[in-house]
Amino acid sequence: MSAKNPAAHLPTDQGEHLPPVRHLRHRAEVPMLLTATTLLAIAMLVVVVMVVDGLDAPGWLRSIVVVAVVGPVLASVVFARYQYWATVSNAVEVTADQLPELHQIFVEQAARLGMTPDGTGMGKTPRLYLVNGNGVMNAYATKCRIRRGYVVIYSDLLDLAYQHGHFDLMRFVLGHELGHHHCGHTQFRRLMLQGVLRPLQLWPSFSRAQEYTADRVGAFLSLEGAPDMIGLYAGKHMQKDVRLEPYFASVERHKDGFWLKVANFRADHPVGFRRMTTLRRMETEGWDVHGTFF
Repeated sequence: MSAKNPAAHLPTDQGEHLPPVRHLRHRAEVPMLLTATTLLAIAMLVVVVMVVDGLDAPGWLRSIVVVAVVGPVLASVVFARYQYWATVSNAVEVTADQLPELHQIFVEQAARLGMTPDGTGMGKTPRLYLVNGNGVMNAYATKCRIRRGYVVIYSDLLDLAYQHGHFDLMRFVLGHELGHHHCGHTQFRRLMLQGVLRPLQLWPSFSRAQEYTADRVGAFLSLEGAPDMIGLYAGKHMQKDVRLEPYFASVERHKDGFWLKVANFRADHPVGFRRMTTLRRMETEGWDVHGTFF
């Protein structure tokens, strides 16, 4: 993997309009969302019927039911505000004057998804923050208010750009994270679904579908950075010595059997074998590839 010039960039989707969100989604996301929403509705209905109607409950108990229904929404809003300030007060905001190369990439990717600095609500370019990764290579998108989101990138992941020159990877990663916002993955109502999905061990699958969707957005915006995702599995320093052809030959030698499926089913992100294989297919087939879900 050779070093990239942050100023040299040819859009992957040159001449191609941004598809509607429904086309960007991985094919498993909507079925998982419908399943989760149905389960949540059933659970809430059962609670209401059992407590309010079935037990001829007094007023105070009815109030508890209302709080149980409304509480998760309010808790999500409160937690989002706390988490935002707990994070950004220990972070460095990326701006036109702070890490301007990264900021330019971020603003450009956001603009291609219809987000602008002067926009309103989720149409406003989110803020971007750098935090100390302490050895962890990660980035994430989340909400700070009901109609505002932000993106956090870990320093160890950013080292791949500033220490090893992989700015195309940053385009892909930032496109991926912005894709979470663009496709509604950071909505508070989706967080409420954890209550019914986690006990059934389905939350990882729901999350995995969303990650595949975000990868599709990242690939649509900057497919050329996708191969450098190998750095997530090889490490920020060793990735320069990893050759992709032997890596994929090794993936082929490992049987796609029961235990790989179990490992993938338990993961909230597609396991490396599945994710890298999907990204490789995109290099020849384009961004509209659906990774193996199970």
